[in-house]
Amino acid sequence: MQVTFGLYLLVLVSIGLYFFFTTETKRLSDYLLAGRDVGTWPIAISEVSSVASGWTFFAWVGIGFALGLSGLWFSLTMIIIVVFMYRYVASPFRRQSEELGTITVTDHISAFFRNDPLGPTIRIVATLAVVTFMVSYIGAQIIAVGQAMDTGLGIDYRTAILIGGLAVAFYTVLGGFNASVWTDFFQGILIFVGAVALPVLAIMEVGGWSSFITQANEIEPTLLEMQAGQTGTALLIFVLVWVTFAMGTIGQPHSLMRFQAIRSESIVSKASAIAVAFQSLRLTVPLFIGIAGRVLYGTVDNPENVAMLAIVDLFPPVIAGILLAAIVSAILSTSDSMLLVTSSDITRFYEEQVNPDASERTLILLGRLTVATVAVFGIVLAWIRPGTIFEIIEVAYVGLGVTVGLPLLFILFWRHTTSEGVLAAIVVGMASTIVNLYYFPDYFPILPWPVTVAAIVGVSLATAKATTDTETPSVDR
Repeated sequence: MQVTFGLYLLVLVSIGLYFFFTTETKRLSDYLLAGRDVGTWPIAISEVSSVASGWTFFAWVGIGFALGLSGLWFSLTMIIIVVFMYRYVASPFRRQSEELGTITVTDHISAFFRNDPLGPTIRIVATLAVVTFMVSYIGAQIIAVGQAMDTGLGIDYRTAILIGGLAVAFYTVLGGFNASVWTDFFQGILIFVGAVALPVLAIMEVGGWSSFITQANEIEPTLLEMQAGQTGTALLIFVLVWVTFAMGTIGQPHSLMRFQAIRSESIVSKASAIAVAFQSLRLTVPLFIGIAGRVLYGTVDNPENVAMLAIVDLFPPVIAGILLAAIVSAILSTSDSMLLVTSSDITRFYEEQVNPDASERTLILLGRLTVATVAVFGIVLAWIRPGTIFEIIEVAYVGLGVTVGLPLLFILFWRHTTSEGVLAAIVVGMASTIVNLYYFPDYFPILPWPVTVAAIVGVSLATAKATTDTETPSVDR
């Protein structure tokens, strides 16, 4: 099993080396967006893989173990939002991104107000928000890598986080966005195999579907109910927590970068069908893995490790190694995308605010150094382990949704949006996320959304200028 997994890591590094030696990366947009020339299947599966992280096979399996099918409130909401993003956001965002010469969503939001006095301030605050939440997010992924290799391979947790963190940093530094997309594509296929095979075998292990249903109901009848035993006001709050959590999907920079890199608007529709199919799979199946784990094991020290335990117990060593690679691949595919987003934002900040005359070679070097540095910070966070994977990702997911997702949607669809409104949204989004988490934890993450929307609408209306449209001249890069 260790040999199989080791070979898999060598494949990832080889992909990075291939693109390092064969791909032209003289321009920053080539390194960070693959020259905006990524095709249908790679972009769709890569987009899914970039968010099919430690959340899917650790945190989400843990939710299935503890709460059962009530997690479907999150899943269904997220699927609807994914359809919305492909149907209504992908094309205008791709088109406007090329006009403005933007590389990330933060870059896009600030470039939209390039001629506004607040443009530089928006870039600074937005970059701070993205880096803060992304470093936490990357740390959560590396924690998941450590838990996977510790439970599945018997490798010491701290050794595991060093191996995983350094591997993803190495192939991302070498190959940039091309390496990220194609490793994500490769990993997405493995994710599909692992997601389908594991619950089928686990349910067979407990005696088949009928026996699975019977035993799950005997353990906890609410496991197979979306209400989770809640009624009235408690049920309303419960549902709102899941729905508002899923709304963070609108602001995941590593996913939005795929829209900026897609080859043509004409292939968005086909890519959306593939992405929605894969998203539906990865958002539902892990819940059943968690429930099956509850039936198989009863109680465990860490419910987030149930999938790893099942793989080791139910599969032959070689197959277990492949499936473990599939799950770790989901984590690494998110990590590489997050590293690139963080690198992109810091690099663009340097170019726009510090050294506008920097050469493309200097910017690419800075981008690679940033990837390596952020990976180190992620490893350090994983070493400390400030919380569970679920807890860390939940805060980062919502924080990114309100601080960059909402401003982007308003810029694309509401012509009265002002720079003051966007700046207010980013600041209020960060503050309200933290306040909600620490002072009203039972209602997290419901509160940041209405507060941030009120901030961007209210401030935009209050600061609206005489002109009806913000001037956003095209920028050739």
